[in-house]
Amino acid sequence: TSKKLNEFYAKIYQRWDLLYKASRDRFDAKAFHSLCDNQGPTMTIIPSTTNYLFGGYTPISWTSDNSHRNDSKEFLFTLINLHNIESTKYPVDPRQRGCAVYHHRDDGPIFGGFGYFPRFRSHNGKVTAI
Repeated sequence: TSKKLNEFYAKIYQRWDLLYKASRDRFDAKAFHSLCDNQGPTMTIIPSTTNYLFGGYTPISWTSDNSHRNDSKEFLFTLINLHNIESTKYPVDPRQRGCAVYHHRDDGPIFGGFGYFPRFRSHNGKVTAI
């Protein structure tokens, strides 16, 4: 898995540190931001309850400032998926770069203008969208 992620990232020997793990640190936006804000590039990896593995990468440090970020290097990926297709990298659509990632203090990582990844609200601790 890390070999494929490094291939997507284009740095074969990249070492990654685990900053946040929802099952360990709580499905909570405040916890996410306290551990991930201002930490540099991040790779978000999400295991589904049906054993699929997908995620996203952004070179932009997460913040809590409630804004979209322009990002031409962001990408989504699938490692294990429903259709058994090969691990695939999906670059950001050039027309959508202005909303490649969204930073909000009440949400976890959001890729794309429509929240393609877990949006968890700190007031209830539940995943509200995937």
